[in-house]
Amino acid sequence: MDDDHRDNLITEIGGWGPWINGGGWLKVNQKPVDFLYRDLNKVSNVIDQCVMGDITIDYHSGHPHGFINSIYLAEIALCKVLWDPSGVVGEMKLKTTPYPHVLQKSIIRKFLWEAQFSLEIGKKGVYKKDLSYIAGCCFRSVSCLNQVLFALNETYWMNEKGAAAIADSFSMVPSQYSNRINNILTLVTEDQADLEKAQSLLRDLIHETDNLVTSKGLLN
Repeated sequence: MDDDHRDNLITEIGGWGPWINGGGWLKVNQKPVDFLYRDLNKVSNVIDQCVMGDITIDYHSGHPHGFINSIYLAEIALCKVLWDPSGVVGEMKLKTTPYPHVLQKSIIRKFLWEAQFSLEIGKKGVYKKDLSYIAGCCFRSVSCLNQVLFALNETYWMNEKGAAAIADSFSMVPSQYSNRINNILTLVTEDQADLEKAQSLLRDLIHETDNLVTSKGLLN
């Protein structure tokens, strides 16, 4: 299938870690195609966990925020089935509609708290001008806000790439969300006033998101 017919293009099972499992980056008809393995038994078990509100996150290559188990749920919910002779994927899809309320509340509780916590610990790097640490804390806080906003709007979150821009299309989201995030990250410089402004602006975003969640009564 690969246009260039490259050797050793596909990994062994487990070659990309316990969650991604493995696969390869193909080029098919001049288009990039990610080929990934999935263990359907594990996917089914994880979906049952997520529907019950059991959310986990693991350090994992390729996912700067971490691999959140609900990615499996999102993949099943959003995938277009090309071949499913046993009906196993279709059966799992039935569990994704409607968006599980228990999952929604669990994601919001977990990640709204962490968004605030990541912001607060980022302060520890300001006076040392530890920009990589501060940037990491800001990224983690923003990633957590993305999780909250996707759940608040009953939308499945697939991965970190483009999440803030997608959130801009939601009905419940802070105004100019992605633009404000981009502005915050440009302020992570050695200038202390910029660093303090970045944290203040991020605190505003967290507060506005908290208000949206509270207005829906999802923290009760």
